[in-house]
Amino acid sequence: MKHIKSLILAVALLVPALSQARITDGKDHLKLSGGKIVVTLDKGFHFVMESPAGLYMDGEMGSAEPTKKTENQMVFDVSKVKDRSFSISFYVCDDQKTVCESHEAHLKVVKNKLVPVEATKE
Repeated sequence: MKHIKSLILAVALLVPALSQARITDGKDHLKLSGGKIVVTLDKGFHFVMESPAGLYMDGEMGSAEPTKKTENQMVFDVSKVKDRSFSISFYVCDDQKTVCESHEAHLKVVKNKLVPVEATKE
């Protein structure tokens, strides 16, 4: 009985921790504009200029740097990805400088729209 109570307590403490969103989740916004993805952030957040950011095309080594990178906006050129899936990654921090978190989006351009790609499908 003692072990069951310990297990229940451990699960009760772990589940809320696993379900909590990170501070920067949902603060980044990706928009396709021509052959470019423009990434912006909500007020109170910024990109880290010194941190790595890149576009990684599936099946290829290496990455393409953003064509523009400021604290408020990043631009990635997707004109060469054609119908292939790709990932973009970058770091987002809050302006209070309490946290910096890695963000990654796995995407594909379909009919001039950004479409999320589920990792399990490819």
